Amino acid sequence: MGSVSALEPAGEKELVVAEDGSIPADQLASLGLRPGAHLRVVVADDPSAAPSGLAGSLPDLPDIDWDDFERASDLARQDLSQPS
Repeated sequence: MGSVSALEPAGEKELVVAEDGSIPADQLASLGLRPGAHLRVVVADDPSAAPSGLAGSLPDLPDIDWDDFERASDLARQDLSQPS
């Protein structure tokens, strides 16, 4: 049986805990989980406070100064001016 991870966006699944503290069987079955499956749970903060859109989805970019930017721009111009 494969694993489901809520830590990876592609494997993220949302389950709703019922008032009695259980997770309805139909939610578990939709993930391919059978009775007796072991789950690891990561508690998320308030889901309504989660950022929407692209917030937080950009990679950490290196800090560059103006000289680095100019040098990279010169290299890009040279690459573009060369015939392919």
